[in-house]
Amino acid sequence: MAKKSGGKDSSATKIYKKFKKGVSKFEEEVHCPMIIDVMSNSIKGTVSAFCVKAQISDSTFYHWCNRHKIFNECYRYGVMKSRENWEDEGRQNSNFEDWHFEYWRMIGWSRFGVGKNSRIRLNLNKEGTPNDHYTQLITQASNGDFTAGEIKQLMEAINIGLRSHEVFELQRQINELVTDQAKLEKASHGNNIGSNKTVAGKD
Repeated sequence: MAKKSGGKDSSATKIYKKFKKGVSKFEEEVHCPMIIDVMSNSIKGTVSAFCVKAQISDSTFYHWCNRHKIFNECYRYGVMKSRENWEDEGRQNSNFEDWHFEYWRMIGWSRFGVGKNSRIRLNLNKEGTPNDHYTQLITQASNGDFTAGEIKQLMEAINIGLRSHEVFELQRQINELVTDQAKLEKASHGNNIGSNKTVAGKD
């Protein structure tokens, strides 16, 4: 049986219309307590959970983190509190035979990167230069988003991109100098012809 208007579809339509108006407005008094409350949950506290509750996209979330220092601080605090709750749960339940250790460990891997060895998520501006990406990676690393091995591999990749960028930039500057030199020589040659004609006329 098809759903009538006013059901789930109407909620999706409201969110669509909200997005259509533009980037969601950051409200410090609302979103800072919300991010702490959501992220502090060691099981359900994820960026996606916050985005759904706040009705924003993940790109808006990271935009808020980069633009509003207080929001980013609250987010990082929520993550740390959540990890502490997770570790405390491990300490309290480690001696119980019926404890779901594998599930607990999976949460640590997915939420806090404990023992992870696969995919990582980068918060980089695709329009930025290698210099911008280097700064953004350092910011993520300082927030504890990468393992030592991951940050080493990422920095090596960025350094390769940075060297390539510098080579292309140097070549561009050389091309500009060559073009400017050609223009100067052409202008200088034209002035000399004009002077020679003047002298010849006087003779």
